[in-house]
Amino acid sequence: MTKIKAVALSAGAWSQSSHLPALAEDPEVEIVCITSPDAQSARRSAEAFGALNWSTDWRDALKYAPDIAVVSSPPVAHEEMVTGALQAGAHVLVEKPFALHAQSAALMRDAAKAADRHLLIGFGWPAAPIFAKAKELIAIGEIGLVEHVNFHLAVNTRALLSGSTDGGWGGETASDTSTYTDPRISAGGSAAVSMSHQLGLIEWLTQDEIVAVHANTYPAGAPIDLHAAVNARFAGGGSGVISSASTHPYLARPQWHLALYGDRGQIWLDSISDHLRLIRADGDVVTFDGSEASGVYDAGAPTKTLIACARGAVAPAGVSAHLATRVVAITDAIYESAQSGSQVRISNP
Repeated sequence: MTKIKAVALSAGAWSQSSHLPALAEDPEVEIVCITSPDAQSARRSAEAFGALNWSTDWRDALKYAPDIAVVSSPPVAHEEMVTGALQAGAHVLVEKPFALHAQSAALMRDAAKAADRHLLIGFGWPAAPIFAKAKELIAIGEIGLVEHVNFHLAVNTRALLSGSTDGGWGGETASDTSTYTDPRISAGGSAAVSMSHQLGLIEWLTQDEIVAVHANTYPAGAPIDLHAAVNARFAGGGSGVISSASTHPYLARPQWHLALYGDRGQIWLDSISDHLRLIRADGDVVTFDGSEASGVYDAGAPTKTLIACARGAVAPAGVSAHLATRVVAITDAIYESAQSGSQVRISNP
């Protein structure tokens, strides 16, 4: 069987701890090139993960006609790299934040459609058992129409967003903090980096679109927010309260608390305790614990999904460019609302 040719563009700390291990462990994948603006990093990664070539210019990697490409650059470079890889014939996985603004996100989404290639975004949490189980329960009608969502996330990004360490989640090679402290490069702070996961999960779980937001960020008016709080309104008439915080112990698992309330029941989950609870309207309570409700994140899940798509699998909705474009549009509205102090409606690009 012909091997799947893979490239990793602008492979930094996160690629070395997530994308590249997933590519290297698949015997049917051949890493033909790894690139990084830092020659030493590119060479070291190529040696560590068995890549055939390395370069400091991401365009060089596309000369090998890859089947799949992982784009792990800062958001400011996503549009050029993603569209270049798609036009070269590759299915693409790009990390999030997906884009600096919704227009750029829509351009990449449309480029994938024009090239007839899959474009996946690094939303790995739908693969976690605790969220997959919640999705299953909603899909079979256990809580009925979702009318209200309360969703909180705490993750250890405070130091990184403040220009210091990533706390170790980037692996042995520390993340370049400059890519997280300038919104012209990173797309923003907590709302862009962390809450983007929440926004994607909410629309994926509920199959309902957020149509308006009223938001606050902390510190107020700062270019990089450490915490964000959002009141959301849904197309179906429901409401939501969404918050993300950057203060959390280093190397501790992200802390997810999610409650979904429907007209027939409710779901409550806690990722730290690997616990999910379904409460039906008649008072019946069903609990899920342990591996069935695990909140552990598989950092390689998006890359494995990309490989599966190259083999002909259908791309899951939870990592789609359509969903990611929606997330960027909502994030744009969150920052606009935080600046204006007013509710902002979401425009679909």
